[in-house]
Amino acid sequence: MASEYLKWKYRNVRSDAPVERTRKQRRQNWWHYHKWHVGIGIAGIAIVGNLAWHALTQIHPDYQIAYVGTCPLSEEEAAAWEERLSALGTDRNGDGRLVVRLNQYPTGGSDGDLMYAAASNVKLMADLNACESYFFLLEDPEGFQRDYQVLREGWIPMESGLFLARREFGEDRTPESIAHRNQLWDALSKEVIS
Repeated sequence: MASEYLKWKYRNVRSDAPVERTRKQRRQNWWHYHKWHVGIGIAGIAIVGNLAWHALTQIHPDYQIAYVGTCPLSEEEAAAWEERLSALGTDRNGDGRLVVRLNQYPTGGSDGDLMYAAASNVKLMADLNACESYFFLLEDPEGFQRDYQVLREGWIPMESGLFLARREFGEDRTPESIAHRNQLWDALSKEVIS
């Protein structure tokens, strides 16, 4: 019975005609419901673009040399070592340019900051584990060999008081470009001896 009453009560009620919206109103309505989707999409595209840009423009060095000493080398001295190795090396990765990177791992000495020395040691351990550096500039090669046991015998004393050494790899950790590195070692040895 209640339904009959409701039919009678609303007998003259008619639904409104659909409202025709303008183009501006339709865009505003769409934006109201989709603004978060658009924002998240733009942020996602920006993140993917940034990652792709960094991956495509990253420079991979042909050779890496590690310096381990109490104080870091000056920028001029580091650049001189990079230039010296690049003059004797070859383009290993075939990108058309020869890039040499000098990684510095200063120990800080007796008055150095302990946190800085610890961070430098962690970076050195990561370098040794990843087999990135083949050449080493060392202030104390005996102490380095005693601590890390990664050097081949026969390090070369340099005129700056440093020693040039090369890395020994285990059979399961030998990099694919060891022949290029050995050629550069031979060229460096001849240059220092002569």
